[in-house]
Amino acid sequence: MQDGLSKLVTLTLKYNQISSIGLSVFNSSAGLTSLKYINLYSNRLKTLEPWFYYVGINGKLYRRSAVDLTHNNISAFTNKIGWKAKCGSGMKKMHVELKLNYNNVKHLSDILHGWNTNIITWWCLSPAQNQIKFSTVNFDGNFFECDCVDFGVYKVLHFPMRHNFLNNVYCRSPRSLYLRKITSVSLDQFVCQLTDRCPSGCQCVHRPANATLHVYCSSANLTALPLELPALPKTYTKYKLDFSNNRLLRRLEHRPYLVDTSILDVGSCSVDSLDFEIWNELANISQVFLDGNRLRSLPPAVSLQGANFSVGKNPWECSCDGSWMPNWLTSAKGSLINPNDITCSSPSRLKNRNVMSISGEEFCVDPTSEAVKRTLTISMSSVGAVVAVVILLLSAGVIVYRLRVRLYTSWKFHPFDRDECIGEDLLYDVFLSCCSSDNLPHGNAIRERLEERGYRVCYPPRDFLAGETIYDNIYNAIVRSKRTVCFITTQFLQRFVLVFVCRPTATVL
Repeated sequence: MQDGLSKLVTLTLKYNQISSIGLSVFNSSAGLTSLKYINLYSNRLKTLEPWFYYVGINGKLYRRSAVDLTHNNISAFTNKIGWKAKCGSGMKKMHVELKLNYNNVKHLSDILHGWNTNIITWWCLSPAQNQIKFSTVNFDGNFFECDCVDFGVYKVLHFPMRHNFLNNVYCRSPRSLYLRKITSVSLDQFVCQLTDRCPSGCQCVHRPANATLHVYCSSANLTALPLELPALPKTYTKYKLDFSNNRLLRRLEHRPYLVDTSILDVGSCSVDSLDFEIWNELANISQVFLDGNRLRSLPPAVSLQGANFSVGKNPWECSCDGSWMPNWLTSAKGSLINPNDITCSSPSRLKNRNVMSISGEEFCVDPTSEAVKRTLTISMSSVGAVVAVVILLLSAGVIVYRLRVRLYTSWKFHPFDRDECIGEDLLYDVFLSCCSSDNLPHGNAIRERLEERGYRVCYPPRDFLAGETIYDNIYNAIVRSKRTVCFITTQFLQRFVLVFVCRPTATVL
């Protein structure tokens, strides 16, 4: 029996229901050492071991062995037989045509990883014929996942490929590449959508062709920079972050991922200040877009070396305190994107003037002082006129004071919406405190109305930190808010008996 098997050249088992093959069926211990052709066409195989190698070493360069596994359901590749593929080291070359047509193969890397080999070793074991390598495997009729998983393999193959073993392989996904020939897909189109740690409302895409992980959070209603992002797939990969058009984003704070960021876009948000430490951190990013925010001044001696900044279309205050800015911006012009967009918003005499076109002396001209001198000159000429003006002003002041609430409401002027103490840097305009049973719909409705008017609201169901005690959460919310609004209901009084160490500006409704 063993002698008979050792001389067997052809084995045909097509149109059966074979679902698995034993690990030692085709190696030397089974006596099947002369096989050159195996036909397992139309069976039920789902997993493939690298046993075909033992058939391939019986073939010749111009008369290869063949293993036909067409019309199975193979999608997994394992190496339980312990095949160790190495270049050289006495390993025999395999001259075999492996037909995997019309199976369920999704990635080339599944094969290489499953068999503990790589594309270079495969080429080494499969001698070239007419300069066409890897043609010993046929994938016709398979639909691949055209994502970034096989990018490393495709890069080695130098797309667009001249090899014919993938000519009739099409993309199954993503939808944008559906039914596209894989050989027609450019390298930069092989990308992966990432969901793990991707911020809510954002889209995270790994683009290995340019070694970037793009995080698209434009118009995602962010109120702060995300605390974490998907991990970088490679050490040389960099983040490209788009946090633009988030009108509730007013502060930029330190985040560990900024160290590995090449592009940061926070344009058209509401950022109104950046401390010196954050500027230094941003200076290590290749491109930073801060245009269209509410920045009014720069910290003195901030450095932009090594980065390209876009800081135009901000309401820059051209006062005497910033008289250093024109010379500094001129010296850093090479690091500025669209420097002509850096214009003054105030005072009115310099409005819309390019900051770099203004001299330091012009910054320090005090039109108010000149106006006072002219007023004193005029007042000295007529004491009666001065008295009349004072009376008129007092009368107007009394009228305005009595009608102040109506005026503030009509003109949407809120003179008390400011920090009581300079330098507090409060995070929120208001802390909305209400019973949990009143959150929906009443508490949430109040929050929505406040945020529609541009106020930063500390809303417990969304902003309280998990793991902190309720006392600490309430305390931190109060001291970081300009005002505290308590929504008093029967449930509120029944369920909460707390002593609030409130700010003087706390309001109870």
